[in-house]
Amino acid sequence: MVVLTTKEYAALVAARRQAGGLAARLRVVGDTLRGTIDFLSALIAALESEAAGGSGGRSCATGQPLPALLASAPAFLRHPSGIVGGPRTPPSR
Repeated sequence: MVVLTTKEYAALVAARRQAGGLAARLRVVGDTLRGTIDFLSALIAALESEAAGGSGGRSCATGQPLPALLASAPAFLRHPSGIVGGPRTPPSR
């Protein structure tokens, strides 16, 4: 048995709540990273296919043509920055 003061118990509950929130955020970041990896893999496959004169620039993974992948790239790659946050700015001196 462990005896905690009210203040210690409140601090423990707050720390658990914070850890739970961080775990949820990490799950979202992981899912977003996996989606980004899949997208970039499809883009690489389409570019390689285009360079080899293969399937007309279609990605083997998604079957999407290269122009469609390139058109969706800006919106897709902007999405993770909304989840993870913007770029870090250096501290002002």
